[in-house]
Order: sequence, then C-alpha cells, then structure tokens
Amino acid sequence: MPPLKQQQQRHSLDYGVRTNHPTSYDDNPSFKGPLVLQEAASSNIHRRRIRGHYLNNKKLKEAVLDESDVYLPVQLSACASTATIIKSIVDHLARNDAPIDIKEVAESTEFYLRSGKRLFGAARRVLDNKPNTRESDNSSIITIHDLCSGHGLTGMLFVACNPPRDKSRGEHIRTVLVDRSKPQSHEIVRNIISEVCPWVNENSVKFKSSSLEHYVPTAKAEHGTSIIISTHACGSLTDDVLNFSVEKEAAAVAVMPCCYTGTDAEVPYGLRRMLGVSLSADVRRSFFMQSKGYHVDFATIPRAVSPMNRIIIAEQRK
Repeated sequence: MPPLKQQQQRHSLDYGVRTNHPTSYDDNPSFKGPLVLQEAASSNIHRRRIRGHYLNNKKLKEAVLDESDVYLPVQLSACASTATIIKSIVDHLARNDAPIDIKEVAESTEFYLRSGKRLFGAARRVLDNKPNTRESDNSSIITIHDLCSGHGLTGMLFVACNPPRDKSRGEHIRTVLVDRSKPQSHEIVRNIISEVCPWVNENSVKFKSSSLEHYVPTAKAEHGTSIIISTHACGSLTDDVLNFSVEKEAAAVAVMPCCYTGTDAEVPYGLRRMLGVSLSADVRRSFFMQSKGYHVDFATIPRAVSPMNRIIIAEQRK
C-alpha cells in the first residue's frame, strides 16, 4: 500500500495575519471611486483644485470639460446607483471649479465607499430593534454627525448616496456638519451637489458652528438613531469623537485618525516598540470601543490619498 500523501495545510500554523482571503487586511487597497490618484513622494502633490486635476488629465478633460458646449446639469433620480451618484458629483465639482482639493474629494469618496454600507447597516439594525420604529416620521431618522467636518463633503456624500428611495421604509437621512467655523466653501460645494442631487439641500444638511466640547445635538434619542464620522481629526480630537459617540450611544462610528503624537501614551511599551505609534494608538482605541459594546474593525483608503489612511469602524452590538 503506497504511503498517504500529506495534504497541504489549508491554514498557516504560525498564527500570522490572514492572507489571500476576502477578509484579509490591506493597508494600501486599490481605488473604489472614480478618482484614481498616483502615489507620490508626498500626498501634498494632490493639494490642487479638482478642476486643475481634470485639466491635467487628457481623458477627463475631453469627457467632462468640453468648453464648446454649454453644460446644463442633469438632476439624478432617487433610483440612481451609488457609483452614478458619486461620479456625477465629482464631475460636477470639476466643471464648476469647486473650491476643494482633489485630495479631499478622493478622501471623502473613498471614506464613504469603505464605511457607508456598514454604518447604515448598523443604524438600521438599531432602528429595527426600537419599539414603534417605522410608525412615525420622527422615529426613523438616521442622523449623520460629521465632526470636525471642514467643508463637509464627506457628510454630504452620506446624504447624496442615500436618497429617499423606499417610502415604505419611512426612513429619513440627514447630516449635521460640526466645526468651529463654517468655511465659505461649504455652501458653494453644497449648492453644486444639489444641482445633481436635489435631495441634498438646506433641510437635509445643516452646519453647526461649534467646538466639539460645546456641541449638543438637537435631535432626541427617541427620534431615530445616529452615525458619527470624522476624517482626520487631529491627535486627541479623534479620542474626543469616540468619547462623544459612546456618550450619545451612536449606532455606528467611523473615524480616520490623524497626527498621532502623544496618542499612544496608555499603550504598553512592547506594543509601541513592535507596532509603532499610529497602530498602537488605534489598537488602544479599538479596545476602548469594544469595551463599550461595539464591534470594531479596521479599513483603509489608498495611500496615494494620505499615508494616514486607516479607518476605525465601530458598530453597536448591544
């Protein structure tokens, strides 16, 4: 009888990170959105207005910036796909020379495409488990709080990509943008978006000029649920956002931290030495959110947008 052949091990025996699997962690994924930036020595090379980026790309320039024709914006229907909505918004921002960097547009679109579905899924689970939900308009509001929002493009994409499609669901999506002061670019960007997505307007998007410590949401807890997002809140501001999320019992949270100096202070020395400052800080943050009843995961956007590209996603699982 011939000897049995030893089968190839399906799983690694070294307990290392999972590879070649749908759930594998990728620290530099490919672009999902319509903008594809080239990785450079510094991401600051992409600090130019979106129209300038289109003008320097022959294909984009010919397809979108045809000066021979008078362009009239085409309003999208609520049935438009997410890909169509995002592409239409990005192109329209370029046509109108919106006061926004190409880096910021790519950052916002990639952040939404990698977190939005999970965040809304968590919010809808919370709504489904609430008594009397779906029976009144107020009980089915999902409010996105975009903290340290700047011009607010990220928060506005959450409204734009979730139009009022299914009336039977009775769901209302709105965004509150929060920052110390409202940039002049905010209303310009919002008005440009509303030309193609009319459901993005003054009723669905509000700007609150406030510091995070003084921000008090006006919506009561029984009026639906909330999602909290923040992109590149500097240093300990990300921790303030997470604390705020726990305090307000947000259904889901997504933050993309920035400027890690001092944020790893409570992490054991061995972890800091092995993982470095940024990952150590985010591991600490993930344990904090898990201790508060959240399921925590990491995602990333392409490094060409920013080297600080990790997203912490936390979903309520109480």
